[in-house]
Amino acid sequence: MLVVFLILGACDSDDENLFVDLNKDAPEVVSVLEVVNIPGGAIINYEIPDDENLLGVKASYTRNNELVEVKASKYVDTIRVEGFGDTASQEIELRSIGYNGKESSPILVDIDPLLPPVKTVRFELESGFGGVVVDLKENTTNSALAVIVLADTIGDSPLEEIHTFYTQATEIKLARRGLKPVNTNFGVFIRDRWGNVSDTLYASLTPIQEIELPKSDFRNAALPTDYFETAEGSSNYRLENLWSGDNSSFYASSHSGPIPQWFTIDLGRKMSISRIQKWPRDEYELYSSTAPRTFEVWGSDDPNPDGSWDESWELLGEFEQFKPSGYGEGLAVGPITDEDIDYWYNRTEFEFIPTENAPNPHKPVTHLRFKITSTFKTYGTEDKMSQVIIGELTFWGQLVD
Repeated sequence: MLVVFLILGACDSDDENLFVDLNKDAPEVVSVLEVVNIPGGAIINYEIPDDENLLGVKASYTRNNELVEVKASKYVDTIRVEGFGDTASQEIELRSIGYNGKESSPILVDIDPLLPPVKTVRFELESGFGGVVVDLKENTTNSALAVIVLADTIGDSPLEEIHTFYTQATEIKLARRGLKPVNTNFGVFIRDRWGNVSDTLYASLTPIQEIELPKSDFRNAALPTDYFETAEGSSNYRLENLWSGDNSSFYASSHSGPIPQWFTIDLGRKMSISRIQKWPRDEYELYSSTAPRTFEVWGSDDPNPDGSWDESWELLGEFEQFKPSGYGEGLAVGPITDEDIDYWYNRTEFEFIPTENAPNPHKPVTHLRFKITSTFKTYGTEDKMSQVIIGELTFWGQLVD
């Protein structure tokens, strides 16, 4: 036992003092070198004292009438203070902390936070199909934000919360669906994780009527030039799985399919499409491989039976799979966040809006043609061959006949 203790006592650990000297003085205070003000806070850079009793550094300050403490280890020379809701000057106390728990006397550091994201992020409220849409932009710091939508759902009553979205996206459209197509008073504001809030934006809006369009009459139009050859030639992966309503099934084209490739759905009735919801193959190809990255949707109410791209087809929309956290540079997908995963599996949708190339996206049609212009495997490359896998498609809009 004595030998073991002698050996341990002789060891010099870089990670911690193995024997804490309770009689040692508090470590020396740090020397502040620079203060970098950031949105809602500051980064304080300091010189670490050469003191063997130093365990770390603590910053103490008051935020929203509460005492806050932030600690940093002795191996870093910066500490971040954040969560302030305005640009008022703030006083931060810095203390060195010893292994023995003793703290140095404080030094005072004044910071001048920049405007926090809840004051700089732009957001608008607009009518959408089946509800309202919050268009959020310029969250340049990718701050974690709650977006709270309010509404008077009764009439002549105070606005109440009807939905809260959570996002860190730089820009994103957040849709609250399932609302009646009647004029309603709405409101929206954003809140950060420290309880700071923006001003509330109010608007009187009328949601645009839409329904989930029935799939009972859908069928594969199987026009010449369409491509719907299945993987391994198996009927398990047939095109009809796209509207089967069976979450365990999916459509998978052949591995040797061309890019671009397209297929045509005969809707069985005349419809005006407002948006499309897409589900991927369950727990598979997360922003990768054979999942569509970019595609076009074309519509016709009298397609040429030869399958050609003639004047009978009109472009309704050009789309790319959205990723809330954004894509990396070049061909890189970039890190995948929890919000990205939730969007991929539960919230991926494509809304039809007028554009220069598709000025009439809500044209009543009897046929939809999906043209897959790239998968995640082929995006940005010269590859002209890829399998395509999609779980399910659901269309929203209006029945015309």
